[in-house]
Amino acid sequence: MSKGTIIELSYKKGYGFLKELGTNRILRFDLADQNEGFMTNQQIEFNVIDLDPGKIAINLRASTREKSEML
Repeated sequence: MSKGTIIELSYKKGYGFLKELGTNRILRFDLADQNEGFMTNQQIEFNVIDLDPGKIAINLRASTREKSEML
């Protein structure tokens, strides 16, 4: 599981972008596939898959640290 930060959300277009920690790689993710409401600058965990033409993030969820801070 990778970790990163959401840098942009577009609910109107149905996708967002995140920056992966460590690599600073920018990945796209589909909002329709997500169960949680996300916010810009939120710390998240996710999986990466290879698709044509590139990699995307799937299975996003709030990072464990961030969830504990909410309680």
